[in-house]
Amino acid sequence: MNWLESNNRRREIENLLMAINYYITMKKTEVSWSDMIAAIDYMKKYILDFVDALTLQTMKKNNINEIYTNDKDFDCVKWVRRVWK
Repeated sequence: MNWLESNNRRREIENLLMAINYYITMKKTEVSWSDMIAAIDYMKKYILDFVDALTLQTMKKNNINEIYTNDKDFDCVKWVRRVWK
């Protein structure tokens, strides 16, 4: 979503979210206020923007260590394996 917004493709966000919603076997998770507060530590520790830090917090909370992204910012986190390079 962040990439779409920053590349002036906001109109595509709804289509992407609806497509993801149709993958019924894909686990979707919710983000809490405490997750957002905890993400601040990742912002400071790894010098990440808030969205990336919140992604890390959500991954940690759900025992996920792989991420499919071309965002190199995740490379500095030793416990995360970035799959798409």
